[in-house]
Amino acid sequence: MTFCTLILDAPGPPLLFEEIDRFLEYDLAITLNLHYLADHDSILGRYGDRLRYANINCHDKQALIAAIQDAGGYSVLKTRLNIPLDAELVRAAASSALSSPLRAIAQAGVGLNHIDLQAAARWGVAVLNTPGANATAVAEYVLAQTLFLSRDLDQYNAQTHKGHWSKGNLAPAAQIAELTLGLVGTGGIAQTVARKAQALGMSVIATGSERFTEQRACDLGLHRRATLDQLLGEADVVSIHTPLTPLTRGLFGSAAFAQMRPGSILINTARGGIVDEDQLATFMTRFPGHLKAVAIDTFAQEKDRFNSPLVGIANAVLTPHIAGNTRAAISQASRQIIDKIRVLSTGSTDH
Repeated sequence: MTFCTLILDAPGPPLLFEEIDRFLEYDLAITLNLHYLADHDSILGRYGDRLRYANINCHDKQALIAAIQDAGGYSVLKTRLNIPLDAELVRAAASSALSSPLRAIAQAGVGLNHIDLQAAARWGVAVLNTPGANATAVAEYVLAQTLFLSRDLDQYNAQTHKGHWSKGNLAPAAQIAELTLGLVGTGGIAQTVARKAQALGMSVIATGSERFTEQRACDLGLHRRATLDQLLGEADVVSIHTPLTPLTRGLFGSAAFAQMRPGSILINTARGGIVDEDQLATFMTRFPGHLKAVAIDTFAQEKDRFNSPLVGIANAVLTPHIAGNTRAAISQASRQIIDKIRVLSTGSTDH
């Protein structure tokens, strides 16, 4: 039985080369899916037959299943861009009829909502990820949007491009140290955001799960708010850092938007579905100005299925799930996940 990793999607060069070289350094067999990469010739010229290659549209589930079965299976499926891996695919890839049944799904990132975790557990497939690898990148995105939107730079930019030299249409903005940041969720990314925000002089309040006690808040240097309602009533900027669960799906709807302070900013870098995009678009249309702006990086429908009602809404800054997309974050996630794959390949259970 051959231990081989199918890299479903990979960063482009030079980060791609770093990733492949690390696999080869560890003497790990890999099949590289070329479908999402632009310059096939440079890759083939660099690695030749040191790798195996595939060309699979991984968003076509049946095509992906067929490719896995035709190859006799893979020990690991590695992904970084949240390719959906549902129960049907996991079951097919883990079938004992394959010469190399699936042993692990390796996510170079923290989010696992695209993976059917129950199916993975049922079929004995380990799920590996890299929590914390992109914490700094996401924190920088949150602060960049906070600075950009709180200073009305988007509106000044638009007016200046139209030839209007105008500084009087908007009230002077507050400095960042005058603002209160409210964190919804208190995990590693939220803590990194808090430290960077505090370094800029912001007051930081937070609400989280029941484990986020007053003592825990004190240990983290945060000011705890017992409920989301309390936080929304105080925060000038609200940043979401909670997983998508049945309890958090739709957590931010019309009622939450109405509770937010007039002129406040909402930022979501967590998961699509936590913010109800339909209700947000309707609220911003019906009550212009209640929310100064929103910055949304994650959506209920993404990639080829992207179709958000927020498109065209004034003061809605929309980005395609790139908050954690920096060179350092991608490289760190790649190193961490390859190290975990290596451990798995040795037969160790320490992953």
